[in-house]
Amino acid sequence: MSGSHHSIGEVLSLLKEEHPDVTIAKIRFLESQGLIEPERTPSGYRKFYDADVERLRWILTQQSDNFLPLKVIRRRLEEAGFDPASELPPRGSDPLPEPTLFRRTDDDEDVEAPELEAETVIDLSEPEIEPRGDAPLDSPGGSVSMTAGELADAVGVDIGYINELDRLGLIESIDLEGTAAFDHEALVVAKAAVRFKAYGLETRHLRMFKVAGEREAGILQQLLGPRLLRGGDARTGAREDLNELVRLGETIQRSILRRGIGESID
Repeated sequence: MSGSHHSIGEVLSLLKEEHPDVTIAKIRFLESQGLIEPERTPSGYRKFYDADVERLRWILTQQSDNFLPLKVIRRRLEEAGFDPASELPPRGSDPLPEPTLFRRTDDDEDVEAPELEAETVIDLSEPEIEPRGDAPLDSPGGSVSMTAGELADAVGVDIGYINELDRLGLIESIDLEGTAAFDHEALVVAKAAVRFKAYGLETRHLRMFKVAGEREAGILQQLLGPRLLRGGDARTGAREDLNELVRLGETIQRSILRRGIGESID
């Protein structure tokens, strides 16, 4: 690649006004995740060209405005023919609206409030939940690997329902010798989805949990991502902080739910 280029310090200066929280460490972290690939001089210095800067600017915008986690950003960048610069506002344009976890996006347009039958009675008392210690992000117990058909049989639905959960991104399959396989996380989600279905909630409405979860993951990744890459005590401490942040988020979410539905159940 030819043409003028920028050092990492110059890139920081270019992006600082629009993204005040960007640091050299964050730029290096994004590089370590394979999201940017600046050219290197023989002595190892990074060379950022305009396309690299715009790519980085787009990534930071997706994190700060849409709270997207890195795996979602990576998937978008890997789309054939995708040009990050085409989605960026001109430099110096009016600031974007203040980001919010509850802002509607294009992905939310087909999510409508479910209609429950009049005779449906819902028990809103808090269910008994098995204690999980102080690590809410610990994986659910057990280790399984099952096909879509086996997962469907396990939760008592047809295979089309499992395929719908997979299509919506609520569960994720892995390729196991040419066959789609699902793990215990998928089993946990499928069981919960079936319970929602029993209350009359259509599968597509569960996307609200996916959107909210991805945005929360994006925020937490921004806060703790570099620390989680370290080893030893630093990683252990970051993991503890991550679980604490998740607990705090759950506390706020429960309060919002109580306020939102409190009047209707008093």
